[in-house]
Formats: sequence, C-alpha cells, structure tokens
Amino acid sequence: METTTSRAAFLSRGAKGGLALVAGGSLLAVAEGTALGAASADTDIAKLAATAELLAIDFYTKAIKSRKLSGDELGYLGAALGNERAHYKALAGLLGAAAPKRLKFQYPNGSFRSAKAIGQLGQALETAFVGAYMGAVTALKSNDLKGIAAQIGSNESRHLAILSNIAAGRIVPAPALPQVFTAKQATAAVKPFLA
Repeated sequence: METTTSRAAFLSRGAKGGLALVAGGSLLAVAEGTALGAASADTDIAKLAATAELLAIDFYTKAIKSRKLSGDELGYLGAALGNERAHYKALAGLLGAAAPKRLKFQYPNGSFRSAKAIGQLGQALETAFVGAYMGAVTALKSNDLKGIAAQIGSNESRHLAILSNIAAGRIVPAPALPQVFTAKQATAAVKPFLA
C-alpha cells in the first residue's frame, strides 16, 4: 500500500512537544515555539536551517536513487540536490563546528514508490522550507543572515514549483503569496522525518 503525504498531513504531524536532535555529537534542543522561523538567536535559526538543508539533501538523494523519475524531472532533481548542498555549505560556513552533521531521517512508507509520491513528499517538504525561510527573514537580527535566508528561500520556492508540477502530473500555478510558517509549524514540519 502506497502512503502519500499531503501538505496538510505533513504540517499537522508532530505539532505537539519540542524537537531534540543529535547533531555531530552535540544535542540541539528546540523547545515548542522555537523553530527556524522564530528561534531566539541567529545561531539557533541557522542551525535549524542547516538541519532542514540536510533533510533536503537526504530527500533529493533518495528521490534520485529511486529511479522513478527520468528526463527533465530527473535532471532537475540533480540540480536541486546541488542547490541544497550549496545552501548547507553556506550555513555550515557561518556555523563552523556548531553546524549539524550526520543526521538520519525517516519517511512515510511508499514515499519513493512513484514519481507522484516523490512529488507529493517533495511538495510538502519544500512548502515547509519556503515558509520557514520566509519566517526566518523576519526573526533574524543579522542583515547578512537575512540576506542568505531570502536567497535560499527564493531558491526553495523554485524547487516547490517543480515538485508541485511532478505531484500533480501537470503544470500548476504557484500561490501569489506563499504561506509564512510560524515557529510551531516549522518545528512540526521537520520533526516527523528525524530518525
């Protein structure tokens, strides 16, 4: 039985409680109400953004290895994987030794069983990433970090558009005003995928 993940289901899972992850041997704790879009310090926001980038890298790697996409779609996934690696590198460069590393992720059963399932999961993930980066722009204190968050969010929006098309099996319009995520929504979006 194939399990797909809608945006609503993705965002509603794990909405309770906090999030704790082990990143490179250190514990990064994120209490309820603290997430990429609303952490109390720029470093906390950057750590969570780097965690999201590691999740994106893992997703695109598994999507490519699934061999369920071909042609232009597969080529785009490869380019998106390169983008996610560049995003992580930029954030890790700012964080230095504090950058999260070697995280493990899990996905619902059937997430990589078909092009449509990959598109739906990717759409849910990228919706969360775009919303979280948009929220981060208002929460960050550093203008340099705000600039990086805006650049990454803009690129994630492009990924969202392509994955939305893959999920629908046709070209679909983008929302005029993408959703900005609250701290609770951003935390809930990442939590279900941590192994």
